[in-house]
Amino acid sequence: MKVLKLKIFQPTAHYRIPFTFARKHTYPIPPYSTVIGLICNVLGIERQDGDFEKLKNGLSIAIYGKYKFLNREYIWLRTLSKEEHNRRFGYPENRIIDQMPEHPGGQIPARIDVLENVNLLIYIKHEDEKFLEKMKNAFENPEQRIYPLHLGRAEDLVVFEGIDDEIKIEKKSLYGKLENYDFTWLVDPERGEKYLDESLKCENYKEFFKKTQGSYHLITSFYKIVEEIRVFEYIPVKLFEGGSFPLYFGKPFEFIFDEKENIPLFFAKMIYPEG
Repeated sequence: MKVLKLKIFQPTAHYRIPFTFARKHTYPIPPYSTVIGLICNVLGIERQDGDFEKLKNGLSIAIYGKYKFLNREYIWLRTLSKEEHNRRFGYPENRIIDQMPEHPGGQIPARIDVLENVNLLIYIKHEDEKFLEKMKNAFENPEQRIYPLHLGRAEDLVVFEGIDDEIKIEKKSLYGKLENYDFTWLVDPERGEKYLDESLKCENYKEFFKKTQGSYHLITSFYKIVEEIRVFEYIPVKLFEGGSFPLYFGKPFEFIFDEKENIPLFFAKMIYPEG
C-alpha cells in the first residue's frame, strides 16, 4: 500500500463549523474538504476537470491532530453592499468616520474560536500511485500552487515538518490511546458504509465504532457546482476526542498501523457527489 504522509504545524487555525454564526466554532481537526482544498491548491487545480478528474477517483484520507490552546477572538465581519455602506457612511463616496479612513461597506462584530499551536498528521492514499507521486512532488515543490498554502482561513498558513511516502505499514491489534495526537475522524460503518476504505472493511469495525466514545458529525468532502452553488458530499463520522480505545474481550480489534508513528490508519473514501 502506497501512502503519502504529511506532518504539518500551524501557529493558528480555524476549521469552521458551517452552521455557527454569532460565535463561529471550529472543529479540532480539519474536515476532509479542507484537506482536499489543500491538495487542489498545490496541484494548481482551479476547475473540476483535468487533474481533478484523476484526483476524485480513488482518493482516501485519514486525519489526526492536536492543539495546545483555544482562544476566542472578537472580529469584524464586513459586507460590501451599497445599502450597508450608505447606512454607515451616509453616501457612496464617503469613507471617513471620525476623521479616519475606513474600509467601505458595513460591519458587524462577531466571536471566533481559534486554535493555537496545531499539529496535524494527514495520510493520503490514491488508487493511482503515479498520481500520488505527483502529489508528493507538488507538496515538496509547490510551484503550481494557486494561493499561499493554508488550512482553514487564508491566514492559517501551514509549515510542513515532514512529507513522506515511504511508510512502513503493519497490521496489529489496537490497544491504549493515540500516540502524540488527540483527535481523528471515524467513518460510521452503518450510515456511511460507502465511505469505508477497503482497509476498514474488517469483521469487527462496526463493533469497534459502537464502543468508541466520540461526538457525531456530518463533515464535508468533495463538492460539485450546481447552478453556481457548491453542493457537498457529507460523510457521517464520529470525532474521536482522546482517551483510550475500547477493549473487546474476544477477538481483538485489528487495524493497519503506521509503524513509525504507531498510529492506526482510519481512512475514509472520498466520493464525488452524484446527480
